[in-house]
Amino acid sequence: MNVLMRKRYRIHVFLSILLAVVLIVSLVIPCLGQTEKPLRPFDWDLTPEELENLRESMSYYFMVKSVIASLNTILILGLVVIHLKIYRKTGTKFSLGLVLFSIALLLYTLAANPFLHNLIGFRRIGFGPLFIIPDLFTLLASAILIHLSRQ
Repeated sequence: MNVLMRKRYRIHVFLSILLAVVLIVSLVIPCLGQTEKPLRPFDWDLTPEELENLRESMSYYFMVKSVIASLNTILILGLVVIHLKIYRKTGTKFSLGLVLFSIALLLYTLAANPFLHNLIGFRRIGFGPLFIIPDLFTLLASAILIHLSRQ
């Protein structure tokens, strides 16, 4: 293996270890100090009082999330237009990558917006395709940015 390949291999191993550590820590931290309950990352056992408090505050949180997601959509749409203009002028692969990156972020903001969920008729809170799709667009945007950064 040449030196460049060894550096790439080390970076990949380091990033994989870092990802594993972050995942483990993110699962353990919410469970710290809960000696009376078993260590479970997703504990859905709520008391009636906790459930009522959650129900009362949920509409407020969704309204705030909707406004923020809508502002993000507007800003990123502007970013897409800016990168398209740059790509038309230069025609470089890097600017095309920025266009694709911006489009992936735009799709994320659209898929994560509760206004859109309500428009298409998905009014239930919980797991489903709309729970996963925004993260897929984030994954795509991150992969594009990593590809651009490595060139």
